[in-house]
Amino acid sequence: MSIMEASLPQALLEDEGEDKRLLALRGIGYPEEGRGLRPEAMGRSKDMRRVVRDIRLVAPTEFTVLITGETGTGKEMVANAIHQSSPRGKGLFIPVDCGCIPATLIESELFGYEKGAYTGAVNSQPGRFEMASGGTLFLDEISSLPLAVQPKLLRALQERKVWRVGGRTAIDVDIRVVAATNQDLEKMIQNGRFRMDLYHRLNEFQVTVPPLRDRQEDIILYARDFLNIIRTELGKAVSGFTTEALEALITYNWPGNVRELRNVIRRAALCCDPPEAGITADHLGIAAGAARSIEVHSRCYSAKPEPGRDGKGSDRIPLREIIRQTVRQMERDIIGEVLKQTGGNKAEAARILHVDYKTIYNKVREYGISL
Repeated sequence: MSIMEASLPQALLEDEGEDKRLLALRGIGYPEEGRGLRPEAMGRSKDMRRVVRDIRLVAPTEFTVLITGETGTGKEMVANAIHQSSPRGKGLFIPVDCGCIPATLIESELFGYEKGAYTGAVNSQPGRFEMASGGTLFLDEISSLPLAVQPKLLRALQERKVWRVGGRTAIDVDIRVVAATNQDLEKMIQNGRFRMDLYHRLNEFQVTVPPLRDRQEDIILYARDFLNIIRTELGKAVSGFTTEALEALITYNWPGNVRELRNVIRRAALCCDPPEAGITADHLGIAAGAARSIEVHSRCYSAKPEPGRDGKGSDRIPLREIIRQTVRQMERDIIGEVLKQTGGNKAEAARILHVDYKTIYNKVREYGISL
């Protein structure tokens, strides 16, 4: 396999062993079932490398973290990675979706209740704060928390103590809190819907997860991961993706972000028949009208397009040119990373990448890779 073949999206989605080997060389890695999610599994784009950097920076601390981003971008994945990478990683990771719990029950869900606190409370029950003691409490959609409960949450965060509903004594809790929202909390503060003091208590460190449409490099990586999972789930040996399917994945706008991508891959794998033929653009069922414009893609590259390449005399870059430039960048990154690991030894890099020395030598000159 040549370096170019290893860099092509087709190769990334056809050969599982080679795919994992190349990604491992890039320091990306894959999530492993039962071992938690590693930050390295999150993506190769510049924006996600920044997210990984932030995770590694804040994970060893006891900072309260606020994760922001659109719906479906993977905020819980980031929270889980912070937990797994922290000294609390062996403790429990307790997620709470504040938007799914009725306002009348949210206090007892968070802080617990004592027997007889209200009708139906026949036994005392611990809340999520107590359950997460020694680990991490993840408060998703924190913007949905009722105003009446917000000061009680603030007090629990400050004192590391909770009072059960109907209780008379404080209970110590040893937890770290990570919160997430897809809303603009500062605007909510201005509208009187969120407390400023709670916002600043939650926002000791902020991690912003970018939308999938802004990190094109990660789309194929995620699609590959999801397909691996679905193969096992369905017991169906789907061979991979056709070139047309890859183009559709790259150019779609993904308004539902990573969650939508996962659902699209699941549905496509189910519909793929025969599985050895691979997933086609038709299997994906992505509406052509929802694809992003070529102009958006062209801003990602420094290469100047040839006038009129799209047949309309504009400066838009054709899709195949975008893919060509993406492949070249991937190839350059892979070679550069392997050479870095080998201390600039081209012969050793050629051995690792299963190509001849001349190929490595020529690519280093072509891409201007510094050793």
